[in-house]
Amino acid sequence: MKKTEFNNKITAASDAELEKMLSDERKNLFTLRQKKAFRQLDDVHAIPEAKKNIARILTEKRARELKG
Repeated sequence: MKKTEFNNKITAASDAELEKMLSDERKNLFTLRQKKAFRQLDDVHAIPEAKKNIARILTEKRARELKG
């Protein structure tokens, strides 16, 4: 998924959906790290992308907190 598509999806999501997306991304990052450790990971660029997605979600949550 492209960055702009992911950002649009995040901004359109509700707070509960953001929490679910965050937990899913964290689980995904965990499995990617396990695969890397066992040398089963084909796309090594998936780990930094997952980290960035987590940061995008957390940024949107914080922006909503500050907004009110």
